[in-house]
Amino acid sequence: MKPPPFFISYTNKKAFKSALPDLILHKHWEEIEELIQKGLPPAVSHRVIAALFSYTPKFVGAMANKPSNYYRRFTIPKGQKRREIFAPRVALKIIQKWIGHYLSVALTFDDHVYGFVNGKSAPLAAQVHCNAKWVYSIDIKDFFPSTEDKKVINSLESIGYSSDAAEVIASLCCYNNALAQGSPASPVLSNITFKDTDKELYSISEKYGVRVSRYADDITFSGQGKPPSGLAEDVKRLINDSGWNIAEDKEHLAKLPHRLKVHGLLVHTEKPRLTKGYRNKIRAYKHLLENDRIEDEDLERVKGHINYANSIDDLNK
Repeated sequence: MKPPPFFISYTNKKAFKSALPDLILHKHWEEIEELIQKGLPPAVSHRVIAALFSYTPKFVGAMANKPSNYYRRFTIPKGQKRREIFAPRVALKIIQKWIGHYLSVALTFDDHVYGFVNGKSAPLAAQVHCNAKWVYSIDIKDFFPSTEDKKVINSLESIGYSSDAAEVIASLCCYNNALAQGSPASPVLSNITFKDTDKELYSISEKYGVRVSRYADDITFSGQGKPPSGLAEDVKRLINDSGWNIAEDKEHLAKLPHRLKVHGLLVHTEKPRLTKGYRNKIRAYKHLLENDRIEDEDLERVKGHINYANSIDDLNK
């Protein structure tokens, strides 16, 4: 789904303004204009959003106040477990897509943040750690569901939204009082809520003279020599103090001569590399594809793996 235009069904700010009732103009226009100047979506009230999307205020209010009616729940495989997804229905998803896209366009994040950032990717995050002698990584447990709506509201206020507008956005983008696993707005909202913690992560990396990257809920440090004593404790203390929890089964420290992997790629050499097992799988996929031996239902998945492998080759040219 492509993001809607900034002013949705209006050609420009002037046309949008002329369509708003005097009461809304009197109450919200100054804030709306400030947000527009910053490139931030002017989602300041249910009535303003209703006007933008040609919905009724009652309908927008219902999506915010009774979100369970506007999501569908299902699960998807995640390793040996299953992840619970709450996918918004179309009317709500369009609003979330609009909010998420224009927040992403308007905002910048620290250099070590690679997840949900335009022009960045997991392989580029892995590239940060090339020539490492050791890699230390942790995951945040249930990242989206544990990012409470209060955090979302506070973070939106920090970038220029009023408390009322921040609550409106949170009410339309959160589910069960947290970021929804399935909302197109959750990725950028998670980055915004993590901004202060990201700065502290970078400070920790400077303290120990090591490298750091964060891709969504995956935080990785690497360096030369021996892993610094105290690094793991500082990182875990920061995450816990910031209101999140570490997935204890995902904490991992690897040192040469053992394999050093970041996002599935080997990083002990100058460039990130696919593992031998993955390369063998790609060769098998290519052979099957060339001989027309891939079932139709598996075709897209196989092509996806091959395209990913090709992208790593391109990255290393």
